[in-house]
Amino acid sequence: MLDIEWPFATHMDFRGQKMAERLFQVIIVFFGLIGFLAGYMMQQFSMTIYSVLFGVLVSAFLTIPPWPMYRNNPVQWQKPIDSNGNKTNSSTKPSPKDVRKPKTKKDQ
Repeated sequence: MLDIEWPFATHMDFRGQKMAERLFQVIIVFFGLIGFLAGYMMQQFSMTIYSVLFGVLVSAFLTIPPWPMYRNNPVQWQKPIDSNGNKTNSSTKPSPKDVRKPKTKKDQ
């Protein structure tokens, strides 16, 4: 996996994802309705298509980049707890435990 340091934030929180999805839907429907009405009035189906494509471009510009308005509610992750119940440092990883069930005679 590539480990690239970007000079800008590349994440979006969960509420930001929901807001971006809703904004995308509203923009597409709005431009679809406007395009349908304009195409109907001008009797040009191409006008409807151009309007919808313009709406897709506008919504892509507003929802694909992780703008700061999509990062207002960061997720607070819990601290990891080791087997003794002590909170561990995030740089040290606890050793993995074998949580598999022992095989019985039926499983073999």
